[in-house]
Amino acid sequence: MRVTFLGVGGWVSMPWLNHPSILIETSDARLLVDAGEGSYRLLRRCLNLDVDALDAIVVTHSHGDHILGLPSYVLMAGSRGLRLNVIAPRQAIDDLMAIIKATHIQQYASSLNPMPVEVPSEPTLVARFKGTGIYVVGVNHTVEAMAVKVVDSSGSCITYSGDTAPSRQLVDLARGCGALIHEASGNPGFEEEAHRHGHSTVNDAVKAAVEAGVRLLVLTHFYTLNPVIKGTGGLSVVVPYECSTIEVT
Repeated sequence: MRVTFLGVGGWVSMPWLNHPSILIETSDARLLVDAGEGSYRLLRRCLNLDVDALDAIVVTHSHGDHILGLPSYVLMAGSRGLRLNVIAPRQAIDDLMAIIKATHIQQYASSLNPMPVEVPSEPTLVARFKGTGIYVVGVNHTVEAMAVKVVDSSGSCITYSGDTAPSRQLVDLARGCGALIHEASGNPGFEEEAHRHGHSTVNDAVKAAVEAGVRLLVLTHFYTLNPVIKGTGGLSVVVPYECSTIEVT
């Protein structure tokens, strides 16, 4: 599977990191996971792809840095007569409909195929596109939020945390995957503050990856300070940048 990082920051990150948005390409599907502001422009610039190339958009939760790019996709799909599959927690679907109204693009709302999820407490298959399965589980954030696992037809998988404080459910979701993409909203020593706001530190992300047994940890959602990485043992760690791509087997 190929993963391209369109945005790797959070809402208060340096602007050149962009807001969260990741394209996961399996052998038979293209999935956009989260759609922060500007992600449509980056999809075009980084990959020369457009909305018609996407099988679905998966939104982990409705905080603005993860959802405010969606109106552009809705408008572009509607103007071309396309249907746009959006998988998200039910609350996030409701919030998206409110955003569509607030941005006065209701005439394009019929292009949207909302796929609301009742966020589960155990890893659960919620959708399948061709041979690619999408599994989710609820995680520990300040609003209803879910982590996402993408499994291709060969059984290879990638897990993405979305925004979360340390979560046993996330570790269970990620077991056996080739990579864990995990938010790192604080450096070591800032655990109390990060957890209070429903986030994780670099150390939390490393611990989750080791417990899940993944080979590769990718850090995202870092704020104004560069991530400090310590004590990873044999774990490979990647800190991605805009438009960068990794291959996961």
